[in-house]
Amino acid sequence: MPLTAYYFRGQDLCVVRRHIREDMQWMADVGTDYAAVGVHEFQLERLGDAGFDIICDEAARVGIKIHAIPARWGGLIAGWSTAAGMFSATHPEAWMRNADGTPVIRNFAGGAICSIYHPATLESFQHNLTRLLKQWPIDGIVWDEIKVLRDEDHSAAAIKALGGPSTGETHVRNMAAFFSKANQFARAIKPDLVISCFIYAWFEDWIMRHCAAIDGLDYFGIDGVAIPHEDPRRKSVFGNFQRSAVVAREANRKTLCLVETMPGSGLPLEQAIGYVREFIQTPIDNLYYYYHGSNVGPMKRYMSEMKRVLTDWRKRP
Repeated sequence: MPLTAYYFRGQDLCVVRRHIREDMQWMADVGTDYAAVGVHEFQLERLGDAGFDIICDEAARVGIKIHAIPARWGGLIAGWSTAAGMFSATHPEAWMRNADGTPVIRNFAGGAICSIYHPATLESFQHNLTRLLKQWPIDGIVWDEIKVLRDEDHSAAAIKALGGPSTGETHVRNMAAFFSKANQFARAIKPDLVISCFIYAWFEDWIMRHCAAIDGLDYFGIDGVAIPHEDPRRKSVFGNFQRSAVVAREANRKTLCLVETMPGSGLPLEQAIGYVREFIQTPIDNLYYYYHGSNVGPMKRYMSEMKRVLTDWRKRP
């Protein structure tokens, strides 16, 4: 059962090799198998200038494999950090549109969202995947929080493809088809890739089913905080992971859960860590945790506690 570190803020702007080495050694010490790292379009362009080479080198040194998170490509997915990509910024003809013709803008994307119905959007994903998989020793792809699943697309490209706007279940089904095509393209380049996808914990079962059915997935699941909530729309892994696990198994996928381990929940540290310990007793095929590169102040104490939690998890019978 693999353990994956979501390398949160570990590659922002300035990458120092000794810092990355310390981070990777920490991950290796708790038994981490994979490090999931966000990759932006600018990193694909500026080889050797964005630190990704260093991350790959230091991961290999301690036997950790790199799973790339395509970060904010086309505004259609998450992935650290939050920033618009060049394709979105330079291709207004490919933008999703609201019913009034204005572009679909979201803060999480840093700008406009691109339409899956415009051919240039898929072409940009394929171009980026080619560069990503041929330039670095990537062992996996992680589709982090597929976005705008509950939105509508009134762009000319959507209307041309469907005869009307993309809405409801049609929209979700076609979003899943888009990522199926991306997976098929990636596997043609590297057949042994491990491909994973997770979505918001509170999404309805029918959305989960469409996303779990994306062709080529090895793992499917959710992300969320390990804090119990009665409100099902809260992003909690408690209760929601069990729903995603049922859907994943129905689609013949292994289960995945990113536990967004971080301070700042408003809970005392001991209580927050206690909830994490409680949740990860749940059988999960691939457990993800946040590894925070900016390890100062309250974060330092939190990560010290998390090291004990993860070490104990690895030692379980």
